[in-house]
Amino acid sequence: MKISSWQLFWILTTLEISMSIWLTVSPTIEIARQDAWISLVVAGIIGLALSWVLVKVSQRHASQTLIEFAQTLFGKWLGKLIGVLYLLVWYSVCADILRIFSLFIKQVLFHDTPMWIISMLMMIAMAYIALVGSVEAIARFSEMAGPLLLLGILVTFILNISNLRLTLMLPVFMDTGAMSILKGSFVNASFLGESMMIMMLIPFVANPKKILKPVIFSICIASMLAIITAIMVVSTFGIQIGSTLYFPYFSMVRFINYLDFIQNMDVWIVFIWIFSVFVKLSIYLFINSYGTAQILGVKKWRKMIAFTAPVIFAATLTPANLFGLLDFANLVWIRLIFPIFIVGFPIIFLFASMIRKRMLAAS
Repeated sequence: MKISSWQLFWILTTLEISMSIWLTVSPTIEIARQDAWISLVVAGIIGLALSWVLVKVSQRHASQTLIEFAQTLFGKWLGKLIGVLYLLVWYSVCADILRIFSLFIKQVLFHDTPMWIISMLMMIAMAYIALVGSVEAIARFSEMAGPLLLLGILVTFILNISNLRLTLMLPVFMDTGAMSILKGSFVNASFLGESMMIMMLIPFVANPKKILKPVIFSICIASMLAIITAIMVVSTFGIQIGSTLYFPYFSMVRFINYLDFIQNMDVWIVFIWIFSVFVKLSIYLFINSYGTAQILGVKKWRKMIAFTAPVIFAATLTPANLFGLLDFANLVWIRLIFPIFIVGFPIIFLFASMIRKRMLAAS
């Protein structure tokens, strides 16, 4: 199972974009108001710095997944505990994304279809591609879904130009200040931190030494699109409406109408968005299955799909008001997972790896 460094680029680009412009723009506008675009610039810088750390950690242990090199660095039991904690994060994130995807599709396309049916159909597709094709098939699919997603977003940006009122972007900085801009940046920066999954994917990359450029490039693209989306949402709806929209980019796409001829663009966008979410969920299912197999010492990791898929599906069926995506993002992802698992642990991994290398060289 090997993928190229540029296939890794398309995987990361697709999964970063699929949720970031959907879910991070409104919370950022709520905090930073019309300066949300500045917050997203700061978020991009944070995302680049974190990705550099994650790449360096991964390259130092290119033949091992996070589950393996955590045990190499900290011993069997502590290393396994760290691996289990990361898996719990990935299980919960995958279930939450699948839930919000199913709710969105139900609201937009299939109003009378039970949410669990939509979740089950997506889970079957995820399990099939992970079981039959593994990470290689997911990478190849991302090479198709990624360009389609980028093309769709760029087309909607162009078509929405006539709806913009750039005066809504003023004044710059005066109404918010540095602290609000910095606070607003954490929302998008935490989503960009999903690149932490390269610590699980690195053994499957054909040339690990060349992954820095694709990873950095993917973060730059995701950040740029988020910045443009924030500018367009604020310039189209203003900060009062833009900060309350659940899916601001989707609402903006629905607003596009040229002479009653070019309209209903949201149907096309939803169609290609499904592809991108499929890539994201399939990668999460793969790393959960592979990681769980390594924790339990199961040699044939595909057998674990029979365990991971039902667990994720069951978690998806929990009530949305008990474990909704936005509540999860605000209360768990940003406040807990982001500082500990995306920032803290990778930095500790890097320093521990450097210290271990020096100790081995000295001995």
